[in-house]
Amino acid sequence: MLVNTFRNSINAFIDLPGSKSITLRNLVLAALAEGTTEIASPCDCDDTREMVECLGDLGISIETSEDYRTLTVEGKGGRFSNGPVTLGLGLSGTSARFLIALSALRTEETRLVGRGSLNERPNLPLLDAVEQLGGATEAANGGCLPVSIRGPGTFRRSVRMKGDVSSQFFSALLQIAPLLPDGLDIQVEGHLVSRPYVDITLDEMRKFGVEVANRDYRGFDVAPQQYRAGSRSVEGDASAGSYFAALALIHGGSVVFENLGSASRQGDMRFLSVCESLGARVQMEDQKSVIAGPDAGHVTPVDGAIDCADIPDAALTLIAISPLIPGSTRITGIGTLKKKECDRIECPATELRKIGIEVKTGPDYIEIGELPGNTTARRTEDTVDIETYHDHRMAMSFAVLGTRLGNLNILDPDVVGKTYPRFWEDLAQIH
Repeated sequence: MLVNTFRNSINAFIDLPGSKSITLRNLVLAALAEGTTEIASPCDCDDTREMVECLGDLGISIETSEDYRTLTVEGKGGRFSNGPVTLGLGLSGTSARFLIALSALRTEETRLVGRGSLNERPNLPLLDAVEQLGGATEAANGGCLPVSIRGPGTFRRSVRMKGDVSSQFFSALLQIAPLLPDGLDIQVEGHLVSRPYVDITLDEMRKFGVEVANRDYRGFDVAPQQYRAGSRSVEGDASAGSYFAALALIHGGSVVFENLGSASRQGDMRFLSVCESLGARVQMEDQKSVIAGPDAGHVTPVDGAIDCADIPDAALTLIAISPLIPGSTRITGIGTLKKKECDRIECPATELRKIGIEVKTGPDYIEIGELPGNTTARRTEDTVDIETYHDHRMAMSFAVLGTRLGNLNILDPDVVGKTYPRFWEDLAQIH
């Protein structure tokens, strides 16, 4: 997919896809509730469809509207189908973690299999937590998929997990905790990374009628409770919004999100604050955001490093556009990016070096130099192929950079289907 240069400032109204993070949580919580839950405006993507299929394999009936704008889930209060079950997860890491925990509610074997890079993502702390609960797990390759889970007949009341690997492990346990006979006390060892994603989990659990005692992210205490079914609506995806906010920043003009505003609990909303620090102007209402870029896309540098520890999914957007920021840009707090769909520190560094950018990397940081020479025009013969490493965010982030350079050919463009199938269509409408 050869990305064309945008010649003028932009003026776009974007109907963002539903939040993938909220959609997947709503599907799990609806399955754990008793009765019918209708989920409006879900994220229509590969990850959602794989979660729907897996829950169906567990005996949860889910009807989808013809346009996939509504999902209707018949929850069974934590009861699932009998007998051994195999769940195919595709590339969905979030679904894998959530379903590992969900499988602990079954005493019969649940086998989870993935493909590609998902089979290289670690799950050992979560598997250890399942065993602490009294369950049995089998896994090869240090806790990576495929794994097999058998839940216990009797659950223990507390678990401990390291907080520095993935917040998804904690979200997974939190979601099943209310259904355990004695509830669950989750103790966090060290610092809990990516806290905003845990906040999303707690917020969605609250909407389903469950309260959690949060001990300042050092631990969580969940009493036995029942999720309440009902109608839910999914707001726009803040991670997807980062690409269009970045477009306004680097081109000038404005982008309006009609389904994402100040009421959101998504951590990647802070990317808009990062854009402000780089010269953009942001106005927000409860359900609406307007991002106006600086004149002619003249991005201003910031003093010091930009800490992206709490916006890991949007960090790659910032990495990709950093060559357009004057001077050198240091992005820190991104150690968790090394274990995503690809190594989101070293892989973008490799691609940026292809276009002449000086890049330094470390275990939890990247430092990116300014693009030398003219950043708005490139000759056709200078076209550079950008490898996506089977990572949807590599494709979308470098596409944003390509709208300024005009010489980037995004390989494997269909990889965006994992979270945002209509990305190229929405990008073309702006152009």
